[in-house]
Amino acid sequence: MSHLQGPGTDQPLDDALARRLDPSSDSSPSLDDSAPLPSGSARPPDDPTDQTTVNDSQDKPNWLRSISLLLTGQTLSLFGSGVVGYAVIWYITLQTGSGWQYAVMFIAANLAMAITTVPGGVWADRYWRKALMIGSDAFVAVFTLILALVILAGYQQLWLIIVVLCLRGFATGVQSPALMATIPQLVPTTKLLRVNSINSALQALIFVAAPALAAVLLVTLPLGVILLIDVTTALIGIGCTIAVKIPRLTSAAIIPGGFKGYLSHMGEAAKYVWAILPLRRAGFLMVMMLVFVIPPAQMAPVIVVRLFGSEQWKLAIAEILWSVGMVLGGVILAVWGGLKNRMTLIMITSAIWGVLTIGLGLSGSIWFFSIVMLLYGMSLPGFQTAAMTSVQELVPERLLGRTMGFINLIGYAAIPLGMAMMGPLADIINIRALTIGCGVLGLVIIGITSFDRGPASKLYAPTRD
Repeated sequence: MSHLQGPGTDQPLDDALARRLDPSSDSSPSLDDSAPLPSGSARPPDDPTDQTTVNDSQDKPNWLRSISLLLTGQTLSLFGSGVVGYAVIWYITLQTGSGWQYAVMFIAANLAMAITTVPGGVWADRYWRKALMIGSDAFVAVFTLILALVILAGYQQLWLIIVVLCLRGFATGVQSPALMATIPQLVPTTKLLRVNSINSALQALIFVAAPALAAVLLVTLPLGVILLIDVTTALIGIGCTIAVKIPRLTSAAIIPGGFKGYLSHMGEAAKYVWAILPLRRAGFLMVMMLVFVIPPAQMAPVIVVRLFGSEQWKLAIAEILWSVGMVLGGVILAVWGGLKNRMTLIMITSAIWGVLTIGLGLSGSIWFFSIVMLLYGMSLPGFQTAAMTSVQELVPERLLGRTMGFINLIGYAAIPLGMAMMGPLADIINIRALTIGCGVLGLVIIGITSFDRGPASKLYAPTRD
């Protein structure tokens, strides 16, 4: 079978990409967003070891103000959505005590996000990303306001709440890829990892603060009034986004029409990313970790109850320290800046997850278990931020929306798959042994993967001419 050829080169595409991603290569391609797709080349660096790598701050003189406004607005909007999401689910659970109703609401919201995240990614590459983010926030605000007014009027039907949760999920599926694709439009490439680290820390902080505030508000305010918090934060998010100058994408390419053209548009991004060996490895590791290694940490409440008792403070401390760890990890990575070879950071983080998963299974006390959960949370940004930043650096702006949509879809699919496997097995196999086994499997996966020291092991930030 013949290799694909890059344009203007006699070497196979995989070899061309390998040379560009290998710091020992003599080639010196420029970072050009107008280059063709994998029948072309990725956005790899010419010399990743060069200290003069990518400095496009002069092209984005107001980047700090722009990204600060955008992330402030989107973080406040996400915080309001988090508070309302927890409040709604807990309210229904407290009112009915029904497990199946809780499950239906959880599945409905996540399925809605999974359904729209890939189309949302396509729209982010076709239309103005600023309009998509504003439209998503406005969509959430309108339907949340309608639900609030209906509930305050005394009409509290589960089906209506589920419908609104689904609509909110649809909007999130559109908003998320648009936001992640907008960040590299605003931020100089040299600052991307730090900005993504700060964004990761802010989102982790929401996971700490939102449930705490939701619990307090449920005791003091009716649900209809609590819903208005999300309306308010959505309006703040819209205002902040309006104040940010986000350029429209310009492309000479003809947007394919019809359903086949739509699929072709999605496949274009998938082929591009697949041609970049390090991103392919990062995607493989992400799926393996989410399905086989991380589920025990996500089932921490079950492990705590079975091994250490059902006291509420024990459940709370493990979950809180997990989120606190994510905040600390994001801050540390933002200050540190990470390793030059992002794949090394991804591999080290994956190995740490295997060790920490084993540690969860070996825990002899709730305090040891909680410390391991803290370290687990601290390690998460090492993989997530490094991988996300690499995608933003290597994938052209015109393909980023679709790429982010696919990444979200992988996460939405892999996490439930891992939980679906771990849950039933935890009722059959000793949960301590199962947890240790997941950690050992993770180390085996990393060990096998590390034998390949070729182009897939090198993932550097690109350079500009």
